[in-house]
Amino acid sequence: MNLMKNVKVDQVLGYYAAGTTKRTSDIIDMAGYEGVMFVFELGTTLDTGTVKAMVEGNATNSTSGMAELAGCPTVTITAATAATKSAIVVDVFRPDPKLHQFLQASITPAVANAVVLGITAIRYSGRVRPDSVAGLLASAQLVSPAAA
Repeated sequence: MNLMKNVKVDQVLGYYAAGTTKRTSDIIDMAGYEGVMFVFELGTTLDTGTVKAMVEGNATNSTSGMAELAGCPTVTITAATAATKSAIVVDVFRPDPKLHQFLQASITPAVANAVVLGITAIRYSGRVRPDSVAGLLASAQLVSPAAA
């Protein structure tokens, strides 16, 4: 199976330097998909902070009226977990299309700075095969590749 031909990949939020400001992604339309996995990518974090990874939904394509979905994680960064690279994943399976056809993700570092590398949304189980590379800089499929 080729995953790239069966999922829709979008970078919905780009890089932000260290800070404690809430950053919100582009809105994605879930029509025709069963689920989406948001990958919240972090750079350097400080060991006294927290990071809230949140997904919000709305019946309409509007930032006004977005409601947080239950179960979104808040991670407390400790000396043992502070890292120069780390990620948080939130998978939303079968959001109610009457309430949450449109989704956006946000990340809020608090107390201490965190570098936000970006948020990637991977929509899956679509009714039709998506154009998985639209909006990406590049993509490649390597089938039984030889060494370079």
